[in-house]
Amino acid sequence: MKNAKIKLGILSMSLLTMSALVITSAFGAIMETFPEEPVSKIQMIGTVPSLGALLITLVVGVLAMKVPKKALALLGIAGVGLGGLLPIVFHSSVNVLLVCALLMGLGLGFINTVSPMLLSMYFEGEERASLMGAGTAINSLGSMVMMLVGGMLGAKVWSNTYYVFLITILIFFVVMLCLPLDKVAPVQQTGKPKQSASEAIREMNKYVYLVAFLAFVISFLYTIFPSNLSILVASKNFGGTAITGLVNALGTVGGLIAGFTISKINRVLKDKSLAIGFVLMACSFLLVWYAPNVAVMVVGAALSGVAMAMIFSTIPFYVSIISKPFQIAVAMSIFQFLNSLGGIVSPILLAQFGIESGANAILFGGVCCLVVGGVLFVTNFGKKALANRYDASQETVAVAPETEVAN
Repeated sequence: MKNAKIKLGILSMSLLTMSALVITSAFGAIMETFPEEPVSKIQMIGTVPSLGALLITLVVGVLAMKVPKKALALLGIAGVGLGGLLPIVFHSSVNVLLVCALLMGLGLGFINTVSPMLLSMYFEGEERASLMGAGTAINSLGSMVMMLVGGMLGAKVWSNTYYVFLITILIFFVVMLCLPLDKVAPVQQTGKPKQSASEAIREMNKYVYLVAFLAFVISFLYTIFPSNLSILVASKNFGGTAITGLVNALGTVGGLIAGFTISKINRVLKDKSLAIGFVLMACSFLLVWYAPNVAVMVVGAALSGVAMAMIFSTIPFYVSIISKPFQIAVAMSIFQFLNSLGGIVSPILLAQFGIESGANAILFGGVCCLVVGGVLFVTNFGKKALANRYDASQETVAVAPETEVAN
């Protein structure tokens, strides 16, 4: 029962992981409301949360070594709630929406960094991998429900899309009631002082950085998808905000299915999960780019959900098993930092490269994903990463974390 409550508390936060993308379904309507604003600036409403997460993730890694992770999780949920609900009242300018998006991103930085830390702290081995897969599935479920409901709420008045963030209130209380209060042991079993964040970084296995860099790559490329989908839908005359929300929502069904079956998928694909994930993402982009109708676009979106479930359950799992126990908090912060950085620089670099929004951006993303997948296959990256997993038997000093259940 205790483990079930812990799982519920941790996984409930996964509902909010991609919540910043909810408003992307209303980009078309926002552009009509603010015709004087550049398209790239409006698109940043969906990517600025990555900047907020970027600013906070490295701080979270240090805080998590000193402050209960439960407290950090609750703080993050509160940030997402405020950033998501304030625009219901304050939406007179794009600048206001960007500030709220930044606040939301700060909250997401806490949530997305602390969640895998908690899973790594309470669960081991295949159960940990399975729960990380379940987290991506619930992430997809949350994205599906929030985008679908948000699309319907904002069909007539785009600012009503933000009402969907009322769910943060429920999640706040679920986490508060289900998660035990944790604390990190002040010393190691040998009595030596606990390692600092700088020591953790200095001793980090290089494959932690390589795996985390892939989070930057997929975040950079995947951000192209939701940021340009509404523009592509409009250019193909498929519809407006409601249709974009529907495509996004139905598309996440793929991620939902893949996430809950990730342990079985990994048994089949073994060390090729990352490479195949990138190839599937390439197929997703190219299908959506080609799509002659909404049905084909939904299939493409579903493939993106499958790919994201495979990639974003594998990356944090690899980071957690390659890192030493005392390094996990910092390693997860590095992972989330690069993940957030990829999202925030995506529209900026695309503009610098002269890649036009809409179909051209989608095509660019597909080609890049195909190249990355090919490189991972050729270099046998997954096998090499697993070969570098941490082996406690090789260490003479072990870290002994403690937890206490809050009364």
